[in-house]
Amino acid sequence: MDSDDEIIVFMVICWYWLQLALRGNERIRDLNSALTGHAYTQELLHGSSTQCHEIMRISRDAFVLLCNHFIQNNWLQCSRTISVQEKLAMFFIVIGHNERFRVVKRRFQHSTETVHRCFHEVLNAMMNFAREVIVPTYTNEAPNTSERHRKLKEIFLGAIGALDGTLIHAVVAADQQTRYRGRGKGECYQNVLAICDFNMVFTFAWAGWEGIAHDLRVLKEVAFNQTSGFPFPPIGF
Repeated sequence: MDSDDEIIVFMVICWYWLQLALRGNERIRDLNSALTGHAYTQELLHGSSTQCHEIMRISRDAFVLLCNHFIQNNWLQCSRTISVQEKLAMFFIVIGHNERFRVVKRRFQHSTETVHRCFHEVLNAMMNFAREVIVPTYTNEAPNTSERHRKLKEIFLGAIGALDGTLIHAVVAADQQTRYRGRGKGECYQNVLAICDFNMVFTFAWAGWEGIAHDLRVLKEVAFNQTSGFPFPPIGF
């Protein structure tokens, strides 16, 4: 290799390392907002209550109670750099606005991988919370039941609530999307069966069926599934 070739190789190597350096700088500048994710979360919690509700779709008091409940039950913990409050804030923004992880990444100044991990940590905690609060109620009377609802319970003896199905937006793999395009709608949905008691509290929920599934088919599957926990009316009614 003569001197000219050596110079060309040297220049190519320098150009290569320069490009790597520039990419590194771009990566640093990519998350350089003056307001960190922690600061943004604190702004939501200590700012306007309207802003908190509009951004996270939950009141500030309910958000604080939920954070404390998750911490007390050890369902969610602070990581080295991210608090439970910040994890929940990212989660509510994603589900409340159908936001993409890349958008949340820039708002909270974390990598997409970190946002993805935190989202699924909160999702697992929410599943535990759902199993705790969505349970059958068999009490004959409740203190906060309205007079109208008391009369309905007298008319519909043995009734444990109202049952209905609804379609909830779902994100599924491309090869399964046909089954989830429910009832002429262009987007993908899952069929969810839910029961509310006379206090308008959810006491049962069953999700996962594709959007094209008929409500009766879902009801039969749940009612005959011994592990579903379906709340049948008391014996004799």
